[in-house]
Amino acid sequence: MTELEELEQWLQNHHIQYTIKRDIVDIKGFGLAMFQPMEKRDHLFKLSPEGAPIFDCAEVIDFLIEDQVYYVIFKFGDCFYYTDIRKDFKMEVLKYIGQCPKTKINIEYANLGVHTPFELLNGSGAISDWVQKTKAMGLKYLGICDRETMAGTLQLQKDCKAAGIQHIFGYSLTVRDDEDMVDAKVYSQTQKGFENMLRIQKCCVVDGEDNTISKNDLLKYAGGNVLVFSKNTGNWLSEHSEELGDYIKAYDGWIFFQVDLSEYKADRIDQALLFSIKAYFDKFYRDGEYLHNIRPVLIQDCYYIDYDDWKNKVVLNKIDIGTAHNVSDQQYYKNTDELYAEFRKLFSDKYGDEVFEDMLLSTIDIACDACAAYDLSSNYMPEYMLTQEEKEKYGNAHNMFLELLEDGFKKLVPKGQEKRYRERLEYEVNILEETNNVDYCLIQYDTINWAREHGIMTGAGRGSAGGCLVLYLLGITLIDPIKFDLIFERFLLPERAGLAPGDTTVIGEDINAQHFIEITMDNGKTYKFAERAEFLIKNGDSTKIVQARELKPEDEIIWDNRDVNFTLNEI
Repeated sequence: MTELEELEQWLQNHHIQYTIKRDIVDIKGFGLAMFQPMEKRDHLFKLSPEGAPIFDCAEVIDFLIEDQVYYVIFKFGDCFYYTDIRKDFKMEVLKYIGQCPKTKINIEYANLGVHTPFELLNGSGAISDWVQKTKAMGLKYLGICDRETMAGTLQLQKDCKAAGIQHIFGYSLTVRDDEDMVDAKVYSQTQKGFENMLRIQKCCVVDGEDNTISKNDLLKYAGGNVLVFSKNTGNWLSEHSEELGDYIKAYDGWIFFQVDLSEYKADRIDQALLFSIKAYFDKFYRDGEYLHNIRPVLIQDCYYIDYDDWKNKVVLNKIDIGTAHNVSDQQYYKNTDELYAEFRKLFSDKYGDEVFEDMLLSTIDIACDACAAYDLSSNYMPEYMLTQEEKEKYGNAHNMFLELLEDGFKKLVPKGQEKRYRERLEYEVNILEETNNVDYCLIQYDTINWAREHGIMTGAGRGSAGGCLVLYLLGITLIDPIKFDLIFERFLLPERAGLAPGDTTVIGEDINAQHFIEITMDNGKTYKFAERAEFLIKNGDSTKIVQARELKPEDEIIWDNRDVNFTLNEI
C-alpha cells in the first residue's frame, strides 16, 4: 500500500470528508492541503540560509499560499500529521477536522461511556480531544464515567462549554447488595444530584469497604441522579427482578441496563458479556415492551479515543499491575453507523431496529436534561473536618489552628527572639484569617502528617510556601523563613486574594452597656451592640461612620473580613 492509499484509509477511518486530486487534498469544512510523501525522504527539516532548522516543504510555500493551499500533510511514524504553513511549524495530528460524513443512522446519540486519564493507568486521551472529536462528529453531548474518581468533571465542564457541547457527569462504582458485588454507573441530572454524587463518591473512596458503596447509601443519595446497572449484571438483574423495587422507586421509577457490544480479545470475556445481555433481554423484554421499568441504554465504555490508540490501555495497565486486563481494540469512540454494525452482528432478527433506536434514545434521555455544573463565579475553600478526638480537644477548627501554632512556637522559636517571631506570626495569622485560609492550612497539616505517619516521603517545602512562618510552625514546611529572611507576601498578599486595603468595622472587646441595639446578621444570628458603638457603613455611593443607634435598615455595614470569617461565627 502506498502512502497515498494509507492516507485515504486514515481519512476514512477518522470520518474526514475529502477529495484528492493528484497531491492536493480538499478537506470539506477545513481547506486545501498538499500531501507530501515521506517514502523517499529521510527528514522533515532543512537548514535555512541563517543555519536555523525549518520545515522542508517539497514546494515553494509562498506559491502554495497564493493558491490558497494552507496546509501540508505528511506521515511520521504510524500517524499522519499536518502543519499550517502560514505559521511557525507545528505538527498537528490529522484528526477531528472538517466536517464528518453524515451517518446512515440519523438518530441522536450521546456518548456516556468515556473513561478519561483521571482514571489513572486505565483511561486515556486528553478531555479536550474527546470534546474535539465530539464536535467534529456533530454530536451535542459528552459524558464521562470514570471509576472511583470525579477529578475529570471540572475539566469536562470547561472544555465542553468552550466547544458548545453539553457535559454529563457520570461515575462508575460497585454496590454491596447483601452478599453480592454489583457494578453500576450513576449520572447526575440536577444540581442536587451532583451534590449526591459527591456524597456517593465519598462513601466509595473514603468510607466504603474496598471502595464500594452499600445499597442503602446508594438509595439514600439517589435524588437527582440516574442509575445504570453495568453490562455484566444481566444475570444478577434477572435473578433479582422481584427485589429491584427499591432501586426503581429511589431513582424516580426507572433504572437502566448498560448494553455494550465491544468485542474483547478473550472469548471467555465476550461469552460472559453476551450471556449477560441475553439474560437481560430474555427477562425484561417482551414484544417491544420493557418490563419492571428497566430500560436498555447503549453505553460503550471508551478507554481511548480512536482505534489506533487501543494499545494505550494495554501499556497503562502493564505500568499499573504488570499485565493488561480486559484487552480490546474496540473500546474507542464510535459513530452510530459503527455501533449499529456491532448491534446487527450480535443481535438476532428477533430484535428489530427499534431496539437499537431505543437504546440510543435512552442516552439522550439521560443527557438532554442534565444540568449539574460547578459554580465558577466564586472561589470556594474546603472546610477542615475535625475528628471526634480533635473536637473534644480543640472545640473547633479555628481554635485548633491557633493552639497548634502555639505548640509550634514553643518548640521551634529560638530563645531570645520570641518578640520578633510573635510579631511576624500575628501579622501572618491576621492575613490568613482575613483571606479565610485557616482551613486550607489545616488540610495541608493533616495531609503532611498522614504522609509522614505512613512512611511517605515529603519535601522540606517548595516555592513561596517557604516564606510562611505559619506553615513552618505547623510542621508543613521545614524552613524557618525568618532565619533565611524570606518574605511572607510572596506566599499570600491580601490584595492578590481580593482584599483591598481600607477602613472597616472591627469588633472590639465585650463591654457592659446599659443601652444596646440588636442587629440580625446574614447568618441568621442576632447580636447586641452598645448603642454608641461606631460602624462604618455604606449607603448608596457614600460611606460614613455612624453609631449603632443611628443605623437604618438600608445601611450596609462594612465589616472586617476577619470578623466575618471567625468572630461573628464564634460568638
